[in-house]
Amino acid sequence: MSIRRESLPELVDSFGRTADAEFDFGAVMGFLESQLDRVDEAEAYKLVCGSNYVFEVLENPSLTLFLPRRMFFQGAEFRIVPSREEVEGGVLFPGHHFAPFVSREVFPGDLWLVLPDGAAPHVRRISIPQQSAMESLSLFGEVQSLEYLISDEIGAEDLAGEVSVSAYDLRDFYTENSFKPGDSLMVRVLDWLQGVFAVSCVPANQPADAGDLDDWTLAMRAAYDRMQVELGTEGDCYEQLAVMMLLAQETDRFPVMKSPPQSIPGFIREQDDIIISSLADRAMLCTLNEDVQMSELDDLMSPLDGFFKELGVSCSEAEAEAYMQDARFHGLDDPDAVLARVVKARALVFKSADDQEEFHALWSKLWGDVEDFYSRDLDRFGMLRSDLLLLKDQCVSIVHRMDGREVDPLELSQDQDFLDFSNLSALLPGLFALLNFVSDDLPGQSVENMEGIASMLLDRLPGILKKLEAK
Repeated sequence: MSIRRESLPELVDSFGRTADAEFDFGAVMGFLESQLDRVDEAEAYKLVCGSNYVFEVLENPSLTLFLPRRMFFQGAEFRIVPSREEVEGGVLFPGHHFAPFVSREVFPGDLWLVLPDGAAPHVRRISIPQQSAMESLSLFGEVQSLEYLISDEIGAEDLAGEVSVSAYDLRDFYTENSFKPGDSLMVRVLDWLQGVFAVSCVPANQPADAGDLDDWTLAMRAAYDRMQVELGTEGDCYEQLAVMMLLAQETDRFPVMKSPPQSIPGFIREQDDIIISSLADRAMLCTLNEDVQMSELDDLMSPLDGFFKELGVSCSEAEAEAYMQDARFHGLDDPDAVLARVVKARALVFKSADDQEEFHALWSKLWGDVEDFYSRDLDRFGMLRSDLLLLKDQCVSIVHRMDGREVDPLELSQDQDFLDFSNLSALLPGLFALLNFVSDDLPGQSVENMEGIASMLLDRLPGILKKLEAK
């Protein structure tokens, strides 16, 4: 029987997971060369720098050193402030609250929490307003939030107003500690790699020292500013926060991971010039100031996304790719016909001839990528994608009809059918992004959940659209 040999990326990650101290690149190469006949040093270096299990030490640029994240975060403390709904319901919805203090590979609903008496709270299903759920997933962005909900076996039938999610049952813990809205959970990392945490209560009537709060906030802000220089527009909120923790420790201005006086979401909210910008595939923390206007955040979008927004076309690059894959699925080989479907026969008015040329070059490149990588034989969701795109077309038509009628926004905000339409149709872009890249090794349960969400949209949205058409 032949023994499967690990690939270079798997070996790099394996080294990062098991390393128990700071190491240099030479140590990695020694390990890789003991496992493989040939190792591309440049590729190996790139993989180590991009590994989810290590940090590249930034303190001394003259040295190529790396630090295992599981060792860096060992014993780290952070604060979670449950919402009023969570406290009154006796639960904690993990969402993004444990990032980056747990490996990306651990689903938040699978964390192991240890209470002061050594007990571990059970996980139970709860239904919460969709808006509340998305607030606790805002650091993930649209696509990652949908992936989270799919992985959490979302209760699709509740998607219009509420979602069914996994949450930790803390009823007894809250009762024993007379826990009230505004109180905090102090969380300590016992095992970053496996997702094990010790949890204790910090009452709101025991406020942090004002000086500590000021010092902690200044240290976090300095780390945030340095992080923006180091990462630029790379990464997502998870990685930004992880690098912030690393930079804060390197500057040693204040121990930000020792009894922190505030939660990270609380810190973000109090910074008037920091916003969470949701991009096509991720969310990022961005800075606004006198020199940076909202329009400049469009630079973080893909070029095609920027053009679509500028042209007033209700489409994203991920959706455009879905339309292209659908054309290939049906044996069509006409990128211009796909573009005509996307823009719904509307005239595209560009600012200049150069812009028009650039847009069509980007469109042709995306079409070329689809031609190169798309395979109808391997497209397990071809018909499902087609049905969802037809639904997307109907949604866009409804929006155009409303725009033509100049419907009062206040009136729409009080219309339950329109609210249901908004909540449900907002799931489509993320779903298309997942369908574009779904792989054969996707777990069966995740496929079932994704298909369940799609089925629910196909079942519910047409009826809502008919109601809106009749108004």
